Parts: sequence; structure tokens; C-alpha cells
Amino acid sequence: LVFGLLVALYLGTQGAQEQHVRVVLGGAAPEVTGVGLQYVAQDGEVAREAHFAYAKGTAPRVVSHEPKLPNGDYRLEIDLDTHDGRRAIQRQVTLGGGSTQVDVSSALTRDKP
Repeated sequence: LVFGLLVALYLGTQGAQEQHVRVVLGGAAPEVTGVGLQYVAQDGEVAREAHFAYAKGTAPRVVSHEPKLPNGDYRLEIDLDTHDGRRAIQRQVTLGGGSTQVDVSSALTRDKP
């Protein structure tokens, strides 16, 4: 019985779990009209995708996403649609059932004078 419980607990940690990902747009959020997210697993397969569209000036400072994914390392590909065009950003993230924050605010402000 104990062995079965240990196996069930181990398999439960290997399956998809709700993850909490926060993409920080910061003060430049009003310039953002869309956010695209792709979670790419280590084998190169896209594990999950999401897209958020916003009317001009309404994007939140922090975009929240709760994908159901197994714990592990992912390449997070972030496409930010702005009034000035699209910016593509990649970040390596480790998802472990907790909350993960990715700050992309510097990518939105670096080209401004």
C-alpha cells in the first residue's frame, strides 16, 4: 500500500500541473496591443500557446497566465505587439508549480529616446 502511494505521488508530480506565469510589461504597458506566449519544451515541441489582445491603452502592467504544464525547463517565446511594431523576446524559465515572473519591460523601453 505504501509503495503504491509513493508511485502515485511520483507520477502526480510528473504530469501536467497548473503553473503561474506573470509577464511584467511595466510602465510601457499602454503601448502594448497584444501578447503572444509559446512554451517550448526541451525537445523543441511547443507545449502550450496563448495570445492576449488589448485595445489601445488597456494592457495591464502584469499579464497573468496559468498554463497546465509538467514541471521543468521551457523556452518562453514572447511576442509583444506594440504601436511601433512587434518585439520578439525569448527567456529560459523553470516551472515548478509555483509562480514564475518574467520582466520584459526593458525590451519595451530600450528603443525610446
